[in-house]
Amino acid sequence: MNKVKFFALLTAVSLLTFLSGCAQLGPQVLVSGRPQYNMAVQETESQQILLNIVRQRYRDPVLFLDVTSISSGFNREASAGLSGNTGSSDLGGVLGGRISESPFITYAPNTGEAFVRQMMTPLDIYTLALIVQAGWSIERTLLIVGDSVNQLRNTPTDDNPQTGYLKFHEAVSSLRDLQRDGKLSLGAEQTPDDEEAQLSLVVAPDSVDSEAFHRACGALKVACDGRPLKLQHAIGAALDDETMVLATRSLFSSMFFLSQGVVVPEEDVSRGFVSRSSIVAGGPFDEVGTGESLFKVLSSDEEPEHAAVKIFYRDSWFYIADDDSSSKVTFALVSMIMMLQSGNAAKITPLITIPVG
Repeated sequence: MNKVKFFALLTAVSLLTFLSGCAQLGPQVLVSGRPQYNMAVQETESQQILLNIVRQRYRDPVLFLDVTSISSGFNREASAGLSGNTGSSDLGGVLGGRISESPFITYAPNTGEAFVRQMMTPLDIYTLALIVQAGWSIERTLLIVGDSVNQLRNTPTDDNPQTGYLKFHEAVSSLRDLQRDGKLSLGAEQTPDDEEAQLSLVVAPDSVDSEAFHRACGALKVACDGRPLKLQHAIGAALDDETMVLATRSLFSSMFFLSQGVVVPEEDVSRGFVSRSSIVAGGPFDEVGTGESLFKVLSSDEEPEHAAVKIFYRDSWFYIADDDSSSKVTFALVSMIMMLQSGNAAKITPLITIPVG
């Protein structure tokens, strides 16, 4: 076989080998591409939530931009050839290839009636039940989305010793102590007269005499006899001593509440761009009084190196420190609530059923 035929055959075989890889391109792209798209969507979604919390701190309008679709096409091209002079022994082969991606991403502003309802409707107590049953802290959940319970107000600036924030925090922290010990659960009691199940807080019988349960009962002004505490989604006082009347915040109000934990640059305060946040002693954003803040967003002129999530806004970097576990958990919970609010959690019944009577 002469050299021309040999190089032609070698080039053809190489080209076929390259092109045969097209059959494996899909799985390879899926393995390498899907995790990258997943992380990019998650990271930008977190940045968007943080951005809108910071916007609320500055009293700026909020906007959510949804990624409605992601599609991507991949193309593999190959080329091959021979080079050299006719009749010469100086021959060479040329083999080339290229893989290209053409991503197509669609954005859409999240506006309209459905979005307004999602943001402005108070959190349903069935959604609250799902969150607590999933293992989230009942204290953290109620500090974020609870507006009042049995007339105890979740307003950090309310220092009324009987109905103010400290009394609210005493109640929910006591419930958290019971939950942490596995002595508190949310259940549903179905009676013949009710169209839907009645949600209740259930305390384990061996915890009826515990200090945490008596603290909670005293703050909520309910009976400490171990009966399930019925949950009623309303505003005001309970009509009896076995009911917890719970008023919840909307997602928009919850984000506004958390925006008080944004530490803004001092220059923005002095120039009147934003008001100084009132950090109440013992409040949710007071690190000195409680040991850890419910939620804290720091600001910096330089891009932070160790941040769980960060965003550049108004010429400053705002971020949640990667070693601030409390703020990271709060932020993750807000993200979860947003997903639940966009669904139909009210139609999902809690897993635990309380026997009638």
